Amino acid sequence: MASSRKPRSKSDPREPLLDALREAVAAAVAPAAPRTPLIERPRRSRSAPLLIALSGGRDSVALLDAAQRLRAACALHFRQVRAVHVNHGLQPAAVQFEARCVALCERMAVPLDVRRTTVERRGRGTEAAAREARYAALAQAAHDCGARLVLTAHHLDDRVETFLIQWLRGAGPEGLAAFPPLRSFERDLLLLRPWSEVARAEIDSYVARRGLQYVEDPTNAAPALLRNALRAEAIPVLERLRPGFARTAVRSVDLVAETAAALIDVAEHDLAYCTDGAAAGTLRLDRLALLAPPRRALALRRWLAAQGLDAPPRARLQQVLQQALHARADAKLLVRLGDRELRRYRGVLMLREAAVADRDETLVQWNGEDEIAVPAWRGVLRFVATDGPGFAADWLRARSLALRARAGGERFKPHPTRPSRSLKREFQEAGIPEFARAALPLVWRGDELIFVAGLGADARLIEADGPRVRLEWTPDAGLLDRA
Repeated sequence: MASSRKPRSKSDPREPLLDALREAVAAAVAPAAPRTPLIERPRRSRSAPLLIALSGGRDSVALLDAAQRLRAACALHFRQVRAVHVNHGLQPAAVQFEARCVALCERMAVPLDVRRTTVERRGRGTEAAAREARYAALAQAAHDCGARLVLTAHHLDDRVETFLIQWLRGAGPEGLAAFPPLRSFERDLLLLRPWSEVARAEIDSYVARRGLQYVEDPTNAAPALLRNALRAEAIPVLERLRPGFARTAVRSVDLVAETAAALIDVAEHDLAYCTDGAAAGTLRLDRLALLAPPRRALALRRWLAAQGLDAPPRARLQQVLQQALHARADAKLLVRLGDRELRRYRGVLMLREAAVADRDETLVQWNGEDEIAVPAWRGVLRFVATDGPGFAADWLRARSLALRARAGGERFKPHPTRPSRSLKREFQEAGIPEFARAALPLVWRGDELIFVAGLGADARLIEADGPRVRLEWTPDAGLLDRA
């Protein structure tokens, strides 16, 4: 019986690294590939490019070379190969890295997108902040060029090193799972590590055979870095004790990753249960209390992750749960997480931007603009023309307005049919927690309190005739003016 296998073309390169790359890409874009809650496979046309994350180091240069060879061989899914280089500007060698990437891509005739980023720590380590900035830049580059698959050159040894680092840090299953070979990466985008089962030695051999030139990251020689110390000292000892240990260790990492995926699925289900019927960005404590203790921690971690935050250490997380679920109803909860605060109010947990020192009085003069930014109060005062009740436009324009913090004892009348009451009572009735009130400016015209952010205008000063303007206060993103 004749073989149905298509004969191999001389121009179709076959070697382990290329085969691993080709097979990983084919599996990632296969329409019949199984879907999980963690991996939503995007629709990908045959013309969509593959985007290679190119640092200029050995591994990423090898990956780009392999992808380019498959493109030259007209391999399926490799019709368009592009590269993106992210320059964080964190070390002097960054200029050299960028220049080498530009020269390499020009020589290979591969389109290169250079992205320069600013690393904002915001209470995190430099490495974590740089990683977040890098992935954000990769995602934007992918969207701009129409790619649905971003490839990085992480390999088997990277996975083992990451596992050991996380183990030494006391990480849980998600951390010990290191990084998965494939994961969802923003909407309609996948992050693929096609060489996650390939050893570093195989990449070294490929680079030597191909005579590839790359830039050596100077931080790779810094013994103070934990990853470098493991690579130079601990891993050689493990290799002597158990030759080939890396491949067996990766099997354990895969098992941990499967467990982590299952736990994430449970946490997502519990999170949906604990946020059902709650205001956006809040977590219901009554439902959290009904979960088994380990699942409470999982749900809380998942909720924090959904808000863009790393979970605190386990001991601190347990303290948060203890205070949130078992402290007196009137007890205050305040936990700082980077530049955010975790608070409890009326049976829910909420996150808000960390409080800042009391703001000084700020004067603004309205001359008919739609809005006036007030940086000192981290928000915008808007002036909206209205046919309904509002302030007389000429009256507002005639004097400057002052934005002030509460001094205590203010009285306010937001409802025309109710008597004026203390501002504290109005905040309580509106459901605005005490810890959020300091961020809400009071707008004065002379000695008259005319508007309170979060409550509205004083009904005694509202007009029903003539040109009228409604005031609105919009805080910067991340600030909550309500529970």
